[in-house]
Amino acid sequence: MECNGNKNGPLLRYRRHLLASLKHPLRGWRGTPYGCPAWEKKCIDVSICVFYYLCLVKRLLTILTTFLFCATALAQNRSVDSTLVTYYPLALDSLSLNVPHTLDTATFHANTFDPLGNNPVLYTTLSNIGLAHKAMRYHNDSDIGFDLTLPAYAQFLKTEKDLKTYLSLLPYSEIRYVMTTGDKEQHLNFRFGRQFIQGLFLSMEYNVNYSPGLYKNNKAENNYFWINALYITKDQRYQACAYWYRNKLAMQENGGIRYDSVYAQHLESDNAAILTNLNSSTNYIKVSGAGFQQAFNLLPQFKKESLPPTDSITQKPSQPAVDSIGSAKEAPVSLGATPQAQTDLLPSANDSLRTRRFTLGRINHQFAYQRQQRYFNETSAALPFYAAYDTVFNAKTTDTTLIHAIRNSLTWNSLGYKKYNNDVPFYLYAGLHYDFYRIKQYDYLLDSTLTDRTHSQVLLHGGIVANLFGLTTLTGQAQLVTLGYQIGDFDLKGQWEQRFGKKDSHFGKDLILRFLIDLRRQSPTWFETRYVSNHFRWENDFHAATSLSMDLHAQYKGYRIGLRNTTVNDLIYFNQEARPAQHDGIVSISELYGSAAVTLWRFQLEGFLCLHHVSNDEILRLPAFQSRLKISYSQPIFKKAATLQPSLTVQYFTKYRADAYMPALRTFYLQDDVRIGNFPFIDLALAINVKKADIYVQYSNLFLLTGNHDSFIAPHYPMRDSKIFIGINWRLFD
Repeated sequence: MECNGNKNGPLLRYRRHLLASLKHPLRGWRGTPYGCPAWEKKCIDVSICVFYYLCLVKRLLTILTTFLFCATALAQNRSVDSTLVTYYPLALDSLSLNVPHTLDTATFHANTFDPLGNNPVLYTTLSNIGLAHKAMRYHNDSDIGFDLTLPAYAQFLKTEKDLKTYLSLLPYSEIRYVMTTGDKEQHLNFRFGRQFIQGLFLSMEYNVNYSPGLYKNNKAENNYFWINALYITKDQRYQACAYWYRNKLAMQENGGIRYDSVYAQHLESDNAAILTNLNSSTNYIKVSGAGFQQAFNLLPQFKKESLPPTDSITQKPSQPAVDSIGSAKEAPVSLGATPQAQTDLLPSANDSLRTRRFTLGRINHQFAYQRQQRYFNETSAALPFYAAYDTVFNAKTTDTTLIHAIRNSLTWNSLGYKKYNNDVPFYLYAGLHYDFYRIKQYDYLLDSTLTDRTHSQVLLHGGIVANLFGLTTLTGQAQLVTLGYQIGDFDLKGQWEQRFGKKDSHFGKDLILRFLIDLRRQSPTWFETRYVSNHFRWENDFHAATSLSMDLHAQYKGYRIGLRNTTVNDLIYFNQEARPAQHDGIVSISELYGSAAVTLWRFQLEGFLCLHHVSNDEILRLPAFQSRLKISYSQPIFKKAATLQPSLTVQYFTKYRADAYMPALRTFYLQDDVRIGNFPFIDLALAINVKKADIYVQYSNLFLLTGNHDSFIAPHYPMRDSKIFIGINWRLFD
């Protein structure tokens, strides 16, 4: 039908406008052409409106679909954060057994640069960061066998147990630097982690703590460095890790202030002028070591199965499913697997590649070497501080202890290629250690060897983990010394963990109940048995102590509450004369504890508390109550380009007769003269987070602003003075 019989008439123009509207519906219709009857115009107008709105709806649906697709793609991309850094402990089995730990990058912990502030326990220490310390909670978590530990410096020494393997999609570096506005105290920490080639990961960390102290002869200068390399083959069958570490601690020892009343009554405003017991004593400690670990799976991950000749053409070879990170879904692996690695394993046309359901496990071998140098220097040994001890000569003291340790272990376990996230259904391991130790005590002044002895040790160990129905986990571990002067020592550990909902359920998965038990027999250490120096010499014939520890606690999300009891028979301790002694009887330590780490809106809270009861406080002394609480508030600023976070940290413990410190032994011992405690230690900090950097200012020990100076953190060692710290933590990915 044409209007006015003209091929170029109004109706044709309507059709052209209609087609134009379909192509550009958002432009709309510009009007009705002339020359057509009214009813035709009306029909054409209605049809054009219908087509117009249909096209508009189509365009809106297209836009909405495109937006949803982009949002989904962005969400998928964000599910793998390229700046997320995780790490594993150095032990190779942790790569298969455990969920990787996420590196703490929260602004909440940015101003925690003192290692003693990272654990749920308070410490007695010596008026300055980097010096000797002792925990105010009793935990006998040292391994049986030969003791290489230095308890008074445990938080500042890094050995193979403290090394990590950093993992990230991008090369990871982090720099932490802290300084004070008054003295020259500085703290520097540098971390690095990178995957150089497929399956090869390199991690390292360097740390320096320099704190001159405000009192005479109170300086600490500590540093450590470690590096490790992890390699995993393409087929996941072999893993190897090599490492090296070095610690150097240089600490001046002043023996505490001579008269506590001078500080407590604030008789001297300049702390550097307060008299101290020792003015020329120094402790040097060097701990270095190297070693390697390797693990080998006894069977390959996949096996080939031949197909019948008739099926070799029509049937495609079965291939293992590969997920987004290239690991076989039936046997996922944490590190080193890539799609190319799986492609290299594909079978021929007449073969089918199958994942093994059962493997023969893996063999682990570890070799470790450690060298310790403990050096104590005193330019004048004839001091009243040593009057109660048997000083051999009154000239310069140069006591040195050298320890060499060589350790080998061979272990079989039931792990294969599968990756577990703390939920292994069944795990079994067994093995043995053979260790060799040499202890040499030398006096450089006399140029003579005081003692030189060696020890060999064979230790059997094994364990089992069983996961029942995804709700109950039972764990058992055992160690037994079968050769050496500590023969017969053993350690039996068990754990029962009960969940009240599976990990994929909506209810009960966050509620966990755990019960732990530890029964051990432990002989006295080499240090407690025989020691020779200028000020202290002893040779004891102690018998082994036995202990039973039980711990029951419940955990719900960030909350935990528990009860622990430890009973020790024939406890070995250091008496009031700073000498080892053995208690003939039983000592019981009961502990009620709780902790919380929660976020409520913009508030974040983290803290712990602990109540103690000791059956015999003449042998073991702990505060009846101790607690730490930190609370912060986060406020986005500059259109959420940065976050401002003020925080307050409070520490408190009740009065008790804390152990005193003996520099010549690097050990804490009983004392009956003074009580410390019953005051708060308060820190105020203000931090700002900008992208990957945290900058903060902290004012420590606000309590001194009250004018109350009766605040000692150890006998004759005042609490650290008020200071202003300025620090920055900067994470780099390049």
